[in-house]
Amino acid sequence: MPLLKMKATSPTTARTNPLTGSIDTPSASVSRNPCSGTPQLGVPPYRGRVTSVLIIENDRDSGPGRLLDWLDARSISPVVVRAWDGEPVPGSVDGHAGLILLGGGMLPDEDERSPWLPAERALLRQAHGQVPVLGICLGAQLLAHTFGGEVQGKYGQPEKGVTSLTVLPAAADDVLLAGLPLTLRAVESHQDQITRLPSDAVLLMSSERCTNQMLRLGQQSWGVQFHPEVEAERVRRWSPDRLQALGFDRDTVVADAERYAVELEKTWSTVVGRFLSLVA
Repeated sequence: MPLLKMKATSPTTARTNPLTGSIDTPSASVSRNPCSGTPQLGVPPYRGRVTSVLIIENDRDSGPGRLLDWLDARSISPVVVRAWDGEPVPGSVDGHAGLILLGGGMLPDEDERSPWLPAERALLRQAHGQVPVLGICLGAQLLAHTFGGEVQGKYGQPEKGVTSLTVLPAAADDVLLAGLPLTLRAVESHQDQITRLPSDAVLLMSSERCTNQMLRLGQQSWGVQFHPEVEAERVRRWSPDRLQALGFDRDTVVADAERYAVELEKTWSTVVGRFLSLVA
């Protein structure tokens, strides 16, 4: 799916539709250019404008992955800002219906290493409570740090590859998780952890090695330590030496990503689909 440039005209924020709570989220229509047959962003019949989601990339190797497919299925346009490559982080989410913050290898306050982080934290403060927000890995740590939590580097034991997550009782009425199994799997890739949640955060998921796997702030801001967007193909590109240094066998990590690929797609297309239902 083509990525929109920041200088393009931004669509008006769309209204929020109520969730049905069902596992399957209907896809919006995608029209095609009758001359070339090239897929184009379609406007569903119930909506008079195209919705966009602002996505902040913090690392060259932490792109949106299959988020783009899930956005495309709902005719939602991704507007990707490659902050790691010097593209300026916007001062607000005006004109966008949602915000997604992607991962990266830095801590959320390593401003000398990553000088765009103050602007990203400011954007997060502006967006919180205004549009649905999803923070992934570093994005979740930014969410926690910005609103009073604590993040520590190289804390506890690292997690790499497919990991079992426990869905906590507080998730029973969460709009993203309600009705899902009490144990889920996700791809992990982190050494740093959220060690203290903001005082008003709700903890939704934990794992054996990491207590704070998923949190919610307010009614429409979520952070996940894991990577719903990562497919087996990206896991295959992970450095064997790096995995070994962290105590993981590359062949086992890749085999697990391939073995659970269908399950991971079904689980996280459902959860992220529910998030996108709030956007669209």
